[in-house]
Amino acid sequence: MKHYKRILTSGAIVSVIILGLETLICATQPLTIDKTLPNSEVASRITPGDPPNKGILFVDHSANSRSGHLGHALVEYEKGKILAFYPNCSGDDWGGHSAVGWMEYKRSEDAGRTWGKPQELPFSKWLFEAGMGRTAMVEKAVATDQGEIILFYLICDISDDPGWEPYWTPLYSKSADGGKTWSDPKPLCSTRGRIFAVVYQDGEIRVLYFANDATVKLMDRKETGDCVYELYVSGDGGETFTKRSVLPFETPSRFYGSLGFLEGSKMIAYIYNKKDEYNLDYTISEDDGKTWSAVHTAYFSRKIRNPQFIAFSGKYYLHGRSGGYGDGCMNMILYMSEDGVNWDNGVYLRMKDTGIGAYSNSIVVHDKTMERLLIQASHAYEENRTNILHWWVDSSSVKQSEQD
Repeated sequence: MKHYKRILTSGAIVSVIILGLETLICATQPLTIDKTLPNSEVASRITPGDPPNKGILFVDHSANSRSGHLGHALVEYEKGKILAFYPNCSGDDWGGHSAVGWMEYKRSEDAGRTWGKPQELPFSKWLFEAGMGRTAMVEKAVATDQGEIILFYLICDISDDPGWEPYWTPLYSKSADGGKTWSDPKPLCSTRGRIFAVVYQDGEIRVLYFANDATVKLMDRKETGDCVYELYVSGDGGETFTKRSVLPFETPSRFYGSLGFLEGSKMIAYIYNKKDEYNLDYTISEDDGKTWSAVHTAYFSRKIRNPQFIAFSGKYYLHGRSGGYGDGCMNMILYMSEDGVNWDNGVYLRMKDTGIGAYSNSIVVHDKTMERLLIQASHAYEENRTNILHWWVDSSSVKQSEQD
């Protein structure tokens, strides 16, 4: 494992200012449900039924007082064969809301009906045990047409406090054998920052990258030019990546992000606005990300933070935390749209019990003759310690469970 250290120390190292955990006002506010808004029609197609509910327990961190917030990469490397990644982190640091730990994953070869035993992700576990003051979380992964898996690492600095920030240069690894072995990680680019979204289409990997090392508090910046959202692409299966464009977002008070495809070849990027949790900024590209439209906003009636966008069965879905502030926040919510821009009232998947949760991801899974949408999210069970939950969304009102 000594070669890993060379990878991490090959780039320029600069001094950093460590920032503390941003306090989420909502964490101590009473739970509220807005019953005046009708739920999305997708509610009838969700398993378990009758949301909000407890979800399907995927990882029980409560058994060992562990936690897992940030790092929910999902990938289908062959039809019905899935890898689902999740963090295994300390339950003590910041009440469980920390990057002090490593990544693990489970495998399913029957479209998510059953899952194998947890496996530690080698590089992530090595980096944690190396005592270098850094950890590696994985938020995104894609599979190419050739069957290779590309896995993307967020490199966190935990040398002074247990949070994810500051960030170092993001890395990525490849697997040609369904995740049994992984290549040595390589840098995506030469700058420090965080990958928020990765998509694959027409033989090209596209990465939404926030070029910001997070050495100053991310969402309280006043400058507009010190950090930007960039699109990186690879047409050679992840051997190399190049920067294609800079997206036209203003970035003060902005964070998080998601990327996906609309009808035809249009691509849409969404980012979060801390000062307006009812509206996400978005921009659209009609030329594979070379140029982008003017920035517009999309409205979400029950708020949204850390948005995750995905197209599924002729409709569009966006899920995440129902904001971080004010009434109704900190719940796990799912919205649906016919055009990817105008959204319904959504449906809560899980209501907050305690602390911070609702980091999430999703993937379309091919199950026999139909497709299903798998949603994975963290949920706090004690203070900020979280378990990992699953939900399924079917493309019709006849659920897969009713067909089996």
